Amino acid sequence: MTKRIIFIFAALCSLQARASVRPAQADTVRYTSFTDAAELLQPVQPTHLDGVILPMRGSGNWFVGIAGGSTAFLGTLLGCEDLFGRIETSYSLAVGKWFTPSVGARINYSGSRFKDARLSTQRYHYVHADLLWNVLGRGYARQEQVRWGLVPFAGIGLLHHATNGHNPFAVSYGVQGQYRISRRVSAVAELSGTTTFQDFDGYGRANRLGDHMLSLTAGFTFHIGKTGWKRAVDAAPYIRRSERLAEYVDFLSEENRRYAGRHDCDRRTLAELKKILEIEGLLDAYGHILQEDGEVGKDYPVNNYSGLNSLRARLKNRQWDGTSPLDTTEVRPGGGSVSVRVEAGSANSRYGCNARRDSLTADSVAFRPAGGECIGAPVYFFFSLNTARLTDPSQLVNLDELVRVATKYGLTVKVTGAADSATGTVGINDALSVSRADYIASELNKRGLPSDRITKTGEGGISDYVPTEANRHSKVELFFDKLEKTEIHP
Repeated sequence: MTKRIIFIFAALCSLQARASVRPAQADTVRYTSFTDAAELLQPVQPTHLDGVILPMRGSGNWFVGIAGGSTAFLGTLLGCEDLFGRIETSYSLAVGKWFTPSVGARINYSGSRFKDARLSTQRYHYVHADLLWNVLGRGYARQEQVRWGLVPFAGIGLLHHATNGHNPFAVSYGVQGQYRISRRVSAVAELSGTTTFQDFDGYGRANRLGDHMLSLTAGFTFHIGKTGWKRAVDAAPYIRRSERLAEYVDFLSEENRRYAGRHDCDRRTLAELKKILEIEGLLDAYGHILQEDGEVGKDYPVNNYSGLNSLRARLKNRQWDGTSPLDTTEVRPGGGSVSVRVEAGSANSRYGCNARRDSLTADSVAFRPAGGECIGAPVYFFFSLNTARLTDPSQLVNLDELVRVATKYGLTVKVTGAADSATGTVGINDALSVSRADYIASELNKRGLPSDRITKTGEGGISDYVPTEANRHSKVELFFDKLEKTEIHP
């Protein structure tokens, strides 16, 4: 009893000690998951930096302006007329450029007539350069086109009095309002002033500012060259995308190295298994199981030139009368013999000898009749995708031999075109198979085979062979021109 108590107590202590042990992390390796690899390859939608505009090159954002309105001259000696009595018509021409959406410059010419202190009409001309500042220009940083513009300006120039010849220095200033009608045309209205020396009109003190011109004009501005502004694209999303792609490339490189090592190990294992099967004499029976991936599926047709060679050898003996050493004489009961001739396409054809007795015919794959009439193995000509152009022009050398054999032995030729059903529609594949058959038939005809000895047909789209490229072909088969009837000699 004491031993049982001690045993139970020890078991309980061991269970408590095991429960109090904290579980340890078995694997500390971290794997990066790239389940969103397709998302990494999607194009990034560009985003723009807020308030950042790219500078325009010298050929962009030029403008030409034309305007007309009225001008009132206010001299130091004002005279007896009020402001409205001094108004005269005026016009202006301007050429300028916007360097940024907010800053620009122009050269402006204005002129016409004005009334001096004596209220006599005089002529003037004014050329000045102005610095423009569009207070609404920052709106271009958030949208492609801004309709409205408010442009204060200031500049300097020369004012010319056409009567007394004075050319004093002048200061111009004002404000211009703009409304963009279209991408190339804007409507403008401008309120401007000009200040010069008092003796401009011939009355007042020299070298002291005091004569003024006040102008109100309206017109149009025409934008030439490239217009608009490019907003700066935020590069941060592209940088993050590049970093993630670099990580993904490293991940794929590591996977490729791992799979390459596994493939090398598998390849060595297969080589050892083949050696074992060869030693045991089982390689022929089970070797196909150990074929590498590159060798699987190669069941598409190939040109069998040995079939043509066998065909030529047999056609040389087509007049054989049945008395060969292979014994084609059939002995009948009661004595006597019968020499049998059968049709040329049958299994017991005299061209191929008696299939039951002729071991050469029985063993020859090249001359085994197909469908009762075809002679030897068909010859295939392969074409490029969606064309009637051969994948390799050197295939045409087979046509010379085919024409020579068919002409020498009076054979007919059947040309069957085909297309790959995995690509193209039914209508396209039907037309393509016919055109491929026509191409081979025309090449045979060029080499001297009459058209009445050629039969053409199109199979359309097929999927008979692997890989799919093998379905893009034209098949050439040889046939005897006509069947000979059976003759029985008693």
